Amino acid sequence: MSQEALFEAAERVQVAGPNPLISAATPLLILLGHLRTVTVEPDAAVLAQHVCECIDEFEWKAAEAGVTEDDAHIAKYALCETADDIVANLPGIGPDIWAQHSMLSRFYGVDAPGNGFFEALNSVLADPAERGDLLELMHACMSLGFEGPYRGAVGGEQSLEPVRQDIYAALRYFRPLANDGISPHWQGLAATVGQRPYRLPPWAIAAFALALVTAAFFWMRGDVTNDGDALAATLLALTPATPVVIERSDFALPVEHAEPVEKVEPFEAAPTMAQIYRIRAALAQDIGAGGLTVAAKGEFIVVEINNELLFEPGKAETKPEFAPVAARIAAAFAGEPGPIKIVGHTDNVKPRQSSAYKSNYDLSVARAEAVAKALAPGIGDAARIAVEGKGEDVPIANNATADGRALNRRVDVMIRQEDAP
Repeated sequence: MSQEALFEAAERVQVAGPNPLISAATPLLILLGHLRTVTVEPDAAVLAQHVCECIDEFEWKAAEAGVTEDDAHIAKYALCETADDIVANLPGIGPDIWAQHSMLSRFYGVDAPGNGFFEALNSVLADPAERGDLLELMHACMSLGFEGPYRGAVGGEQSLEPVRQDIYAALRYFRPLANDGISPHWQGLAATVGQRPYRLPPWAIAAFALALVTAAFFWMRGDVTNDGDALAATLLALTPATPVVIERSDFALPVEHAEPVEKVEPFEAAPTMAQIYRIRAALAQDIGAGGLTVAAKGEFIVVEINNELLFEPGKAETKPEFAPVAARIAAAFAGEPGPIKIVGHTDNVKPRQSSAYKSNYDLSVARAEAVAKALAPGIGDAARIAVEGKGEDVPIANNATADGRALNRRVDVMIRQEDAP
């Protein structure tokens, strides 16, 4: 398929939906989706010019639809960064070629992408009820394949998936789906059929009796086997024949369906959602400033604190400016039930020989303890707080880049979700 035909196909799609940002961005979103799924021979210069025109068209359509200037600015930046991330990784183009045509460079003078998309996303998630249209657009960008700093990082996809799910959960919480049937006004025919007396055939009676006997046999055999296994396990524990090992059950990430709208079950997680939005509301100022993020990860709600807000390089004493942030985090967690876990993480750069810390593990533990000390007065009950260090073992970004290492240097404050088992 030629590149020009792809442009024309994307331009023909027009959406007049309730979300003015999605409607204005439809030609660009359709084009980016086609570029990832249709085989074309791209001309970087021509493609860049067309993408630029799509972004210009989005800008005036959003203004015409009455979108606020702030939301339109964030949406335009998100579209620029999404276009750069997707097109730069297409076969036949690559990052080096697209760097000469970057949308961020053209519209904002930004030579290299950073964390702008996710910083903007944090500020939007702080007020999802009022900025649902913008949140929906950013979710569409991520669904089309935007990965940003997570692209190519170790465990990047696994780290990005909970972010997508968190956005989708927020959208469904504040914008529930209508539960209409396929045919809302369907009515059955009022036809009557004469009833004939029902007789159970003999073969059905025999089959039921056989099934009952079989079930009783297997139940009795299982009961005897379980008792025998329990006795054998007790005897084996006295003189174990093999080394003692700890078995961990595998954890499978939820898979995002191609059509999540039709697969979503009725919303049943109101306590969890209420809890995470209580915490987000309490920390909205810090989320908007980019100092921390709040997300649901597995059974926990995690406040991830940026290391630049916490410590000087190689140090484990919290900065004075972290004190008011610590007070707000403590206030947000003080009223939530359950133990609080504080986990320190580092990048893969080893401490210097002159450092007081001989390993990244020691440094991560010391930093977690420093954050715990800062939070303890506001929590009230210090016994609720547990400290753990992970060192460099749990990266969320690529340690080969400065931006990736900055993301990996962090401290997580975790509390189990209200409805977690």
